[in-house]
Amino acid sequence: MQEKPVSQDQQNKGILSDSRVILGDPKNNKTIKINARIIRFKDPEEDRIFEFVTNNMRFLPDKIADIYKNRWQIELLFKRIKQRYPLRYFLGENENAIKIQVWCALIVDLLVKIIKDRTKRKWAYANISSIIRLHLMTYVNLQAFLENPDKALKNYKPPEPQIQLKIFGFA
Repeated sequence: MQEKPVSQDQQNKGILSDSRVILGDPKNNKTIKINARIIRFKDPEEDRIFEFVTNNMRFLPDKIADIYKNRWQIELLFKRIKQRYPLRYFLGENENAIKIQVWCALIVDLLVKIIKDRTKRKWAYANISSIIRLHLMTYVNLQAFLENPDKALKNYKPPEPQIQLKIFGFA
């Protein structure tokens, strides 16, 4: 229908075009027609062009692009949780038990993401998650292991068994 002009400020933020369109078959009178907007956006980080379709006519084009970017991060979170922490089987049948299991999966995902972001060496999320799972009951310094696995294992010293006895007053 119409091509809206894009300001220089919007162009600097990566907006290429902002078009008003009508979705639906114009030849068929029985088809529902929807006023929509197509925003073309160039992502400087990935050097890719995205097209966003929305019915929101009020927000600025860069705001729409930001919303879609955040929505994509949420989709990636759900994808990661479904792949790494399958919630097909629940340990309880009531609503509270299911909520606890979902919250635990979200907390584990957040903790693994924090560890991944703090590690200087670039690891895949799945690899870090597997390493944590394998070393959950060992006394290896996780941060040191993720930075330099060989060095961390060479410097590994198992704890003295007498320490636990001293805690409870048996030694």
